[in-house]
Amino acid sequence: MYNIYMDTGTSNTRAYLIKGFELIDAAAIHVGTKDSAISGSNKVLLSAMKECYDKLLMNNGLQDGDIKGLWSSGMVTNTFGIVEVEHVHTPVDGQKLLDRVYIHYEGQFFKRKMMLICGAKTAQPGEVVTIDNIDRMNNVRGEEIEVVGMAAAGILPKDKDCVMISPGSHTHLCYVSNGAIVDIVSNFTGELDYAIKKDTILAGELSDKEIDMEPEYINKGYQYLKQYGICRALYITHATRVFNVSSDEIRSQILAGILSGSVIDLLAARIDEAWKGVEKIVIIGGKSYVESYRILCETIIPHIPAQVVHGYEGKSFALCGFLELLRLTKENPL
Repeated sequence: MYNIYMDTGTSNTRAYLIKGFELIDAAAIHVGTKDSAISGSNKVLLSAMKECYDKLLMNNGLQDGDIKGLWSSGMVTNTFGIVEVEHVHTPVDGQKLLDRVYIHYEGQFFKRKMMLICGAKTAQPGEVVTIDNIDRMNNVRGEEIEVVGMAAAGILPKDKDCVMISPGSHTHLCYVSNGAIVDIVSNFTGELDYAIKKDTILAGELSDKEIDMEPEYINKGYQYLKQYGICRALYITHATRVFNVSSDEIRSQILAGILSGSVIDLLAARIDEAWKGVEKIVIIGGKSYVESYRILCETIIPHIPAQVVHGYEGKSFALCGFLELLRLTKENPL
C-alpha cells in the first residue's frame, strides 16, 4: 500500500508518493495558504492539493483506493489551511506529533480522511495568554516535522542540545534537546524584508538576484544595527546609494546583515540566559541569504559551531520527518 504526504507552506505545496518507506514520486504546485487568504476561501488550496494528488495517482497508474493514508503538515492546520487545529505544546517530538494527529474528513475535493500533523507552541496546557506574557509565546507550523526529520537523520544529534534556525517569512529558532523541541523564539524577518524591498525607497536600490553573501558586508550591516539601531541602520543603507559608495549587491548584503543580525543577537542572549547547553547550530535553507545567518553566528557566537544544511539524501527534512512518523506508526499503529 501507498501513502501520500503533502507539505503545505504559505506559497507552495509539495506532495510525495511513498511506498513502504521509499519515495516513489513527487509533485509540486505554487499555491499555499497565502492564496486562500487572498481569495477568502480555502477552496483554492484544496483544489491545488487535489491536483497534486491526482497527478501522483495518474503518473503511477494508481487509484484512490491504493492510497492507505493521506497526510499533510505545515500551514494546513491554520486559519487559511484545511481546518484550524490547536498546536501541540512543547516539548514536541515525533511520537507526540503522531499521538496528536488530527483526523479530518475532507468532503469537498478528496472525499476521504486526511491525517493532519499539528504545529507546535510554547504556551502550556491551561496557560492563559495575556498582554503581559505574550512576549514568551511562540509557535511554528512546519518546522516541527523538519526537526523530527533532522533528528532522525542525525543532523540534530540526540545526544547534544542544538538550535535549528529556519529562515523564512518568520525566522524561527527551535531549541532542540534529545530530539524534541523544548522552546521556540520566532522573528518577523522575511515579511519585513519583503516590505522593505517592495514599499520603501530601498526598493530600487537593492539587487533582485541571488547573490553570494560576503562576511565583510554582512558584518557591516550588523555593525550599523548594533551602533545605531534598525531605523538609522536602514537609512545608512539607503545613504550608500545617495552618496554612490556601493552597488545594489552590496546594499542587499548590508540589509541581510541588519535583519539576520537582529535574530542572531537574540539567539546569543537566549543561549546566555536559558539555552545554556547548546553545542550546535543548524541553519536550514537553500537560498543564498541564509548564509548571512551562518556568518553572523561565527561573529556573534564563535564558540558554537554553525552549519547550513538543505535536505538529506535528496529528501526535504519535512519528508524525512514524515518517514520517521511512518516508522513510529508501524511500531505503534494509530
